[in-house]
Amino acid sequence: MEEYQSNQNTLALWQGGWESVNGNPDVYIFRGYNGNYYLLAYCYDKDYGWGSFSCYEIDSDENGCYVRMGMKCCRLASEELPYTLHISGWGSYMKH
Repeated sequence: MEEYQSNQNTLALWQGGWESVNGNPDVYIFRGYNGNYYLLAYCYDKDYGWGSFSCYEIDSDENGCYVRMGMKCCRLASEELPYTLHISGWGSYMKH
């Protein structure tokens, strides 16, 4: 239970918009009406003028928080400043 509460507190702090510093999709972390947290990824292709969205439920275990993207498991972790969020496979993010 303590682990769950710790992950929930971390997710509450992570809510909001995050800009990729590596050119990967920007993300938005939010809490749904059901109380679960989600990661919304947004890509915009300037050449073609279109964007796409993907939404993933954020899960947690004893090792922290993660999202499953197909067969891939991407961990979310706090980083030292100036970047404060790291998504494995995607890189570092700064809060908007």
